[in-house]
Amino acid sequence: MRTITVLIAAALLLVAAPAAHARPQTTVTQTIVDRDNDDRLEPGPGEAHQVRDELERPRSGRDARRLAQLFFAQMTDTHVIDEESPLRVEFLDQFGGAFTSAYRPQEGISPQVLDQMVRQLRNTISPVTQDKLDLVMTTGDNTDNTQLNETRWMIDVMDGRPKVNPDSGVAGPCGPKGYDGVRGGKRYYEPNRSDGRDGPGYSPRRAENGRPVRSRDFRGLFTRMNEPFDPYGFRDLPWYAVFGNHDGLVQGNQPRNPALEALATGCIKPTNLADAAIEAILAGTEGDGEAAIRALRTAIIAEGEDDEDANTVIVPPDPKRKPLRKHEWIQQHFNTTGAPKGHGFENRPASLVDGQGNYDFSPRPGVRFVVLDTVAEHGLEEGNVDDDQYRWLHEVLTRAELPANQEKVFIFAHHSLATMGQPPISPFLPPGDAGGNLNPIVHFGNGPRDFPGPPLPCTKQTPVEPPDQTETIRCLLLRHPSVIAFVNGHEHKNRIDPIEGGPTQHGFWEINTASHIDWPQQSRVLDLVDNRDGTLSIISTIVDHAAPPEPGAPPSTQDGSGQAGDSVMRQASISRELAFNDYQQRHSETGEGGGRGSREDRNVELVVRNPYATSAPAPPLPTLGR
Repeated sequence: MRTITVLIAAALLLVAAPAAHARPQTTVTQTIVDRDNDDRLEPGPGEAHQVRDELERPRSGRDARRLAQLFFAQMTDTHVIDEESPLRVEFLDQFGGAFTSAYRPQEGISPQVLDQMVRQLRNTISPVTQDKLDLVMTTGDNTDNTQLNETRWMIDVMDGRPKVNPDSGVAGPCGPKGYDGVRGGKRYYEPNRSDGRDGPGYSPRRAENGRPVRSRDFRGLFTRMNEPFDPYGFRDLPWYAVFGNHDGLVQGNQPRNPALEALATGCIKPTNLADAAIEAILAGTEGDGEAAIRALRTAIIAEGEDDEDANTVIVPPDPKRKPLRKHEWIQQHFNTTGAPKGHGFENRPASLVDGQGNYDFSPRPGVRFVVLDTVAEHGLEEGNVDDDQYRWLHEVLTRAELPANQEKVFIFAHHSLATMGQPPISPFLPPGDAGGNLNPIVHFGNGPRDFPGPPLPCTKQTPVEPPDQTETIRCLLLRHPSVIAFVNGHEHKNRIDPIEGGPTQHGFWEINTASHIDWPQQSRVLDLVDNRDGTLSIISTIVDHAAPPEPGAPPSTQDGSGQAGDSVMRQASISRELAFNDYQQRHSETGEGGGRGSREDRNVELVVRNPYATSAPAPPLPTLGR
């Protein structure tokens, strides 16, 4: 989640494509990097898997003994965005710091990027077993603003429903339909021409941007990215949904309410704030942030009033921009042509009433997937787990470890342990009508937000000890030996960490994956294999979406002009290039670091103890496979 950390709106491979554009299936074969430091992307060398042994020593000969158990994909932070919505507050981006994700020039291309990632994953084959995917897990922030139209675009692209129309706004009493997203004006990105119209950081000239990046022009881009297209779709490949803070909260921060719904679906869009309001907001960010939130809330309410002094514009309205309650967001997943119907939420029917998005299921005998809903319903972008869900999680893990079950467990959530620290205290009062669990007793990942020092110590020593009100999620998972991995997103970065310190030296891997909206726009596929020697391996492989590194425009000229074609693939390629050249991103000139992570965070073999192994290593198998 690279998100605005304070209130944003308040009151209110082998692919089915021409051979010239076909991508290798994974980054084992080929990567995408800037090899010559010209701010453009090219094919780079592949990355072989490296072994990580921090949790368990790998045994020799395991390659010949292995039994494949499951091959699945993780997509996260797809951030399908209605960039024309009145709930967008792009003008905050100019202040930097906590507001640096208020605006990205590639936001409107998010449905096309999702389509090209679906296309790539649908045709990806495991580099370990040569199997096709069994299923796909999405770990939250699938949408950006919990709007109905964003949710439908996301589901329909994933399903492959024909003629997805990623445009919004309808002609009516507020005026004719037209593109009403921001552009140029010496503040934002202007793709048509850059003769002084681009904002700071978005110039086609390196010297004007403050760091070695440049955004070339693609004439007609904003028009073409809003045209209907036929998505590729997962079709019969099962995919499962997970709540992120942007799926359950407006702009990932505030619970929805009637005033926000009226703003989202209406004609008035705030475009700036008065100087006094800006000063109050910036002063608040120097403290605990709540003063900034209160100041922003007051300012946007004022600017949203239709008077002659307001910094607003009139835009075409759209009832489909309605921000959804949590149970309504879940309900949309039952309106699907894909599999399964409900995309995971069918495993807990009560979610259609209470809006709680936790559930579990067994994708294969001996394996259990557990999904957590880490949205902090009181508001703000960090996550937590309410006490009811925490006790449910303990029960699920206890059942998984029964002798009759002996299931190896993957935990899935949007927030990482480090970002699951939101106290049930929020400036958003009353709490809104988004739904979910407002229990004031919550559990953190490692500890409360901004807690100094290492994670809170674990006091319980066995999995049979009953839950209490203070235990962290890290400690609960460490005392349950069935847990072998915790897979999440939110950070918009490839990162893998060993989580150690269990009472019997049990540990698990925390696997965090990059987003689709920021560089490098990647997903991850994971193989679970039994090494038949007392260990398991989780083999992680990074996947780029199907669009080529080069958008296919003419070479950049002196003024940076180019031409955007009509194809969805080209638009997704443009999005990746724009994300790479985001002057607020922190990566090297070649793209290393930042969201891409380190070499040890990408293509790796993660060795972990088999919690149920009792025998000596098995003899080698003649072949690898199920």
